[in-house]
Amino acid sequence: MSPGQWEAWLADRLGRRVTVAYGRARTAPVQVIDDVRTLRVRLHRFFESAPPDVREALAAWLRAGRRARRACRRLDAWLDAQLAGLPGRPPRRTKLQARGDHHDLAALAAPLFDTDFVLDFAERSRPGVTWGRRGRSRARRSLHLGSYARAGHIVRIHPVLDRPSVPAWFVRYVLFHEILHAALPGAEHGPAFRARERTYPDYPRATRWQRAHISGLIREARRGGPILRRA
Repeated sequence: MSPGQWEAWLADRLGRRVTVAYGRARTAPVQVIDDVRTLRVRLHRFFESAPPDVREALAAWLRAGRRARRACRRLDAWLDAQLAGLPGRPPRRTKLQARGDHHDLAALAAPLFDTDFVLDFAERSRPGVTWGRRGRSRARRSLHLGSYARAGHIVRIHPVLDRPSVPAWFVRYVLFHEILHAALPGAEHGPAFRARERTYPDYPRATRWQRAHISGLIREARRGGPILRRA
């Protein structure tokens, strides 16, 4: 049934003016606004092929609400079946924001992909790199400076590192650590992962810098406050 056919059919059943429009809302496949003079109904497009008993159930529900128990059960069962049969929604594409206020992650990652990881991603796509969401952290004793999400194949770096007091070479090391997770799926922080991480030229300097500054980074992440002073 077209929206116009629904309007005429429901008007006949309910004895009042009805307007009908189709939409694709999954969370609310039936939406109703009663402005006294007109009953405005918005239906998911799958109501176009609703069978007669479902049409009657919808009319009964519009007329009596939840008091029409049998009609509600029939309508709910049909809606559940229709919603379950809809194709899955495509995953949302994450918008990558590699350029920060002080550090450009894409520029920092480029030499890593061209040298350290040139073989790892020769036949598969490189992970995307982006800054994480800005906002206050609740961290007290530890702070994840980066992460790798297998779903989406994305490396995220904590925005607390996007400040001039954080050396670019340290941000590149954090990128290396997270890209290594993408290069060695399933290795986590096991022996193979640790052994390869230690081959990174700046590994000793980076781990020393992190130990010396992690408390300050945690404080800044918690308050989103002023830039760290350079040590």
